[in-house]
Order: sequence, then structure tokens, then C-alpha cells
Amino acid sequence: QLMQHALDVNPTQPYWLKIQADIYFAHNQYSSAMKYYLECGVVATDYFSSPVPLGLYDDQVYRKMIKCCSYLQCHTQVSVLCQFLDEVDYGTAFKALQEKTCYDAMDAYYPCMWDIAILEHLIHLHTKRGEIEKSKAAMKAIGQMDVNCGNPDETLRRAISTRKTKFLRALAKQYIT
Repeated sequence: QLMQHALDVNPTQPYWLKIQADIYFAHNQYSSAMKYYLECGVVATDYFSSPVPLGLYDDQVYRKMIKCCSYLQCHTQVSVLCQFLDEVDYGTAFKALQEKTCYDAMDAYYPCMWDIAILEHLIHLHTKRGEIEKSKAAMKAIGQMDVNCGNPDETLRRAISTRKTKFLRALAKQYIT
């Protein structure tokens, strides 16, 4: 009740939105938790036009978002979010991609991926399953020049930032509206 009153008084206070998300997460209301984690990011960054401050989005929040997406069976979203962690969680990403039931846009998120190992794993999985079009989509994502590991660090940082922004905006569109 107190949290709801705080949000009624100031609905664009990012830290209150984050607390509301944590409350929903603690009560296993994963879709609502995602909504508020994303709203928190949206209001703090003017719809992700700048990086989300570390005080709002850190590894703990990303892990909660990963868990939310996993429970919602949005496994491609899980694998993309695993890249946001300080140390990419390959085990969780690979396991998520192997799930047969998936309720997200799947290959529409491939252009949001920048980790070559995850993309290579995707190509392997799709090829093994005979999913030629999905394999081609993953190959197209891995073939983007800006994610080439031979690029200067600044080029890679810009590529990653662009992909993060695109992905977070797609999530916001899905969970907030």
C-alpha cells in the first residue's frame, strides 16, 4: 500500500519503480516485475537513450530479469540478457536456447546479440534441428562487421550499446504496453 501511494505521488521515480519490481519479483509475479524493471530504466534514461545507471541496473537486476524471462518461457530474451552481465553467463544462455518451448520473438532478437560464442551456439542448434531460416538469421547476426572482435574497443562498445538499446526498447514495448 505504501509503495503504491509513493508511485501515485511520483510515478516517474526510478528507484520506487525498481522497488515495486522487486516486490513483484518476490511474489513470483514475473510479468509485472519485468514491467516495472523496464519502466525504471525507461524513466531514468529517456527511453534508453543513455545507459541505465549502475544504481538501477546491475548484475542483480539483470539476473532477476533473466529469471523473470525464464519463468515466462521467453528463452531468447534470457540468452540476450545473459550478455548484459559483467561476466556473460554462457551456461544459462546455452541452456535457455536449447529449450523447445519458447514464447518470444526468437530470431527477431538475433540482431540484438553481440557475443560470438552465443551466436555460434545458436547456429549449431538451428543447423542440428534442420531450422535453416533461423540458422541463416543467426549467421546474418554473426556476420555484422561492427561486432567483429578485431575492431577497436570503441567500435565494439558502440555496437554493444546500440544492441542493448534496441533490445531494451523491444522489451519495454512488449512488457510495458
